[in-house]
Amino acid sequence: METAAREAWRSFLEAWAIPQRLIDAVGVDPHVWHPEFWERMRRAEASRLQESPTLAIVEDIAGGGSVLDVGAGTGRLAIPLAGRGHRVTTVERDPDMARSLAAEAERAGAVMTQVVGAWPLVAGNTGIHDVVLATQVVYDVAGIGGFVEAMHHRSRRGVVVEMTPRHPWTPLSRYFRALHGLERPSRPTVDDFGRVVEEVVGISPQQRHWTAPTGLRFADMQELLAFYRRRLLVPPVRSIEAAALLEPDVRHTDDGWLVLGPEERDVVTLWWRK
Repeated sequence: METAAREAWRSFLEAWAIPQRLIDAVGVDPHVWHPEFWERMRRAEASRLQESPTLAIVEDIAGGGSVLDVGAGTGRLAIPLAGRGHRVTTVERDPDMARSLAAEAERAGAVMTQVVGAWPLVAGNTGIHDVVLATQVVYDVAGIGGFVEAMHHRSRRGVVVEMTPRHPWTPLSRYFRALHGLERPSRPTVDDFGRVVEEVVGISPQQRHWTAPTGLRFADMQELLAFYRRRLLVPPVRSIEAAALLEPDVRHTDDGWLVLGPEERDVVTLWWRK
C-alpha cells in the first residue's frame, strides 16, 4: 500500500515542533487554546453563516440528513446545522470545549449528541452519518491516514474538511525568526492534504477557496500581548521587545476587537462524495 503522502504529512508536522529549550526557558505551553476564542470566531462569523461555503457544501451533500462533526469545538457549525434540522453528532476531545459546546447548544435550543474523545479512537461510538465534517483540525493530526479513513468509512454520502491553505502558525514565522532565530517550515499545505485523501480513499477532493474573519480576536492590547507572549515563548525580560515587534501589525476590527495581522483569513473547503 502506498503511504508516501501520509508519511510526508507526518514529517512536515514534526518539523513544526518547537524546540524544548524554548519551552523550558519560559515554562508555558504555547499550544493552549481557550474556548472563548472559538466562541468569538463563531460569533464573528454568525452574520455570514448564510454565505459559508462549508455550511452550504455540507447541506448540499447531506440532503437534509445527519452530520457528524469531528473536532466540533464550541459548535461554530454544529449548532447552525442542528438549528436547520439536521441530526448532528459532535466529537470533541477537549473536555472544556465539549462543556462550552453543550452550554452554547442549550442557549441556542439546539439538540445534538455529544461524544467526548479523540478521533478516530471514538469513531465506533458515533454511528454512520450522511456527512462527516471536520473544521480546522487536520493540522493537529500527525496520524492523518487513520483520521481520514475513519471519516470516510463513517459517512454515507461524503466528507467535508475545512482548513487553512497553510499551517495556521505560518503567519507567526517571522516573529519566531526575529525573537529566536528559529526558521519555521513552509509545509504541509492544503495540497499535501489533498494528496493524502487521494492516497487513502482513492478520490481527488474538490476545493473551494474563500475568506473568513480571524478567530483570534482580543478585547484589548493587554489580552493580545499576553496571548502572543505565551504563543511565541517570550520570557518576561523580552516583553517590551516583543510588544514593539507586534504592535505595528495590530488592527482594529469594525466591531471593536483587536487582531494581529489581517482581519480576514484564507480558508479552503475540501470535499468528496461517495
